[in-house]
Amino acid sequence: MDNFTASIETEIKVMITKEEYETLFAKARNIFSQTNHYFKLTDELCIRLRKLNNDFYIQYKENNNVDSLTGLKDKTEYSMKILESDYLIIRNNPESLWVYLNKTKISDTTPVYKGTLETLRAHVTLDTSMPDIEIDMNSYNNSTDYELEWEIDKTQYKKAVRILKKSGIDITKRVTGISKYKRLTESEVC
Repeated sequence: MDNFTASIETEIKVMITKEEYETLFAKARNIFSQTNHYFKLTDELCIRLRKLNNDFYIQYKENNNVDSLTGLKDKTEYSMKILESDYLIIRNNPESLWVYLNKTKISDTTPVYKGTLETLRAHVTLDTSMPDIEIDMNSYNNSTDYELEWEIDKTQYKKAVRILKKSGIDITKRVTGISKYKRLTESEVC
């Protein structure tokens, strides 16, 4: 069962304040929630099991080697849509991930459940000549944070940075590029 689609994901990823989120949310459209469950299979492979409205996915990402620009992440995302029954099977038996990934289990490696992250996502138009930004309110481990993600073509980077700065979001003065998974796992109670 290897029905993953691959897509390049180039995006500016920056943390924003609750106040900035609320200001942007006032202009939001296409609002939805998603639930992400994370499973670490190996040091290099973390699987995201996602529920997006009534759709279900197995997803993972790989970094691409690119020049480093502040806040810009360049990854390949692999995604496979699954049935709700498959989603429930994996949630209750993470070992089944090996079958869905069409991979042989690696020695004594057992999938480790790393946690759940709930996201309320909305789209906001900052410039009609550019794609919409996505703003997220993320809840996990009794924490809430706010982030802005902007999927762009790399050639649009300088323009996007100018638009963000004009909107009061200077990406050079804030936390950038940290994945939801990393924030979730760093918030784990020891």
